[in-house]
Amino acid sequence: MSAPFTSPRTLMSLLMGASMLVASGAQGAEAPIRNQDISRAALSSTLVEMAFSPKQQAVFVSAPDWKQETQSRVLRLDPTTLKIEAEIPQKVKGFGVALDDADNRLYLTQGFDGAVGVVDTATNRNLAEIALQNKVNLEQAYRAAGLQGEKLDFLLAELKRFKLTDDYLYKIREIKFDAKTGRLFLPGLGYGVESVLFVVDTKAGKLEKVIPGFGFYAVGIALDEKGRRVFVSNMQGQLMTLNTDTLALTSVKEIDADQLLNLVYDPASNRVLGVDQGIDRDKYRNHYLDKAYTRRSTGHKLYAIDADSGKTLASAETDEVPIGLLLDQKNQRIYVTNRNGVREEHGKGTLAVFDAKTLNRLQTLPLPPHPNSLTLDSKANALYVTVKNDITATKAGEKESVVRIQQ
Repeated sequence: MSAPFTSPRTLMSLLMGASMLVASGAQGAEAPIRNQDISRAALSSTLVEMAFSPKQQAVFVSAPDWKQETQSRVLRLDPTTLKIEAEIPQKVKGFGVALDDADNRLYLTQGFDGAVGVVDTATNRNLAEIALQNKVNLEQAYRAAGLQGEKLDFLLAELKRFKLTDDYLYKIREIKFDAKTGRLFLPGLGYGVESVLFVVDTKAGKLEKVIPGFGFYAVGIALDEKGRRVFVSNMQGQLMTLNTDTLALTSVKEIDADQLLNLVYDPASNRVLGVDQGIDRDKYRNHYLDKAYTRRSTGHKLYAIDADSGKTLASAETDEVPIGLLLDQKNQRIYVTNRNGVREEHGKGTLAVFDAKTLNRLQTLPLPPHPNSLTLDSKANALYVTVKNDITATKAGEKESVVRIQQ
């Protein structure tokens, strides 16, 4: 998602969504991942986020279909062979996922349909969705929000350019589940308006609250389950903290990273880890802020931020356009997927491996075309990565893949 009125598919893919190993000099005595540790399965025309279920001993991956939306599915995979064990039909496209393993539920963000999908992971059935918002007339919504003058004119020109009239005011990408309260937390990226945070009561199966105050393009989210905090990042260099239980917005901190796309909380060191994507969003950000935003970072970095103060503890260069990250607490590794470009004919994406304590890069694995999302089976030491197509593979009708890496 590079701009509010870039085509919806491009916008979602940029924010969402191994043949040779390259080890860095910082690797030292650590054993690198080898070619024989990697297996790959081409599964569907589109793959987005996934979750490993220890209870079900399965990997669940969202497989939206852009050509025939009703052909969208959730795939249940054998965690060792990556063979499809079940295909769970979806009425609409799903993207981000959150797992409630104890209650056998997988939740999916229906980013273009204003709702949350629900899957029963024990029976492989699709359940009733949870509505979050209705379509609105965007021009009327902008005027009702008090937009006027140059800002309004700019947004109306964008609507005309992309032939948009009625749509959902917020795009929903990421989702987190809090086991104690049974709540889902979902940043709603505002199209021309301030972003919000949707809170869903999964026990009641309905929207509980919409919390305002999340600025320009709220996208990243992480939970501190023990400390009862929700962290949300936006693309104007801010990190916001919410009380998980009271839903009070307790702090908004200015940070060094301009646009943290995805977040992970590290409870051992009280750090928020995030990837700064590095895509140029100045035009849309400046219009939203009514001023020129001064960039604080060069982008294409991994950041470790003190969760209390918002101060940068460490940062490290990634490859270009980092997307996903995962913290392997047991092995003290951070994995970052890098697209290495946008709209590439021939993608050269990579998976970078960092030491979790020092952020020293240990290894870089080519995973072309474009590695995207990650999940982990910590007991089996197996890492899973979705790999998306480049332009050439998409035109050829090739399927996107899941990669399994035995650590």
